Amino acid sequence: MKRNEFLAKLGIGAALVCTGSLMEACGGGGDDPAPSSGGGNTSAVNFNLNVDADLPNVGSSKTRQGIIVVRTATALAASSFVALEAVCPHEHGTIFYDQTNNRLECSLHSSRYSLSGSVINGPVGASGSTRALHLYNITLTENTLTITS
Repeated sequence: MKRNEFLAKLGIGAALVCTGSLMEACGGGGDDPAPSSGGGNTSAVNFNLNVDADLPNVGSSKTRQGIIVVRTATALAASSFVALEAVCPHEHGTIFYDQTNNRLECSLHSSRYSLSGSVINGPVGASGSTRALHLYNITLTENTLTITS
């Protein structure tokens, strides 16, 4: 086999492989399940935070396992804290707590969320949209918060 013939056949073979891969990746994918409405971290979540050390003041926030926990009130009660997914659904930017405006914000395109997880405004200067952030369960035992899915 001549070199030109070999390279031509190699190029056609590579093109067929790439085309097949692209068709699979970009195809309709009718067998895929519908996205879940829960969003966020879909694996089981179960971790603890010490209120005194991790969230001592109103406005304190801590991120762990893809979840941001914010202290919203002084009372030592589970209702004084919120736990939401810490990754923006739009393009997976990091969610941080904006204490001045008492809201959550995406570091990439400035999507803003209320502390209940609802969308205040979507991405700025980018196409696409976002959805509400997933809320996680919080229980309090003495000074220990437990966050669960």
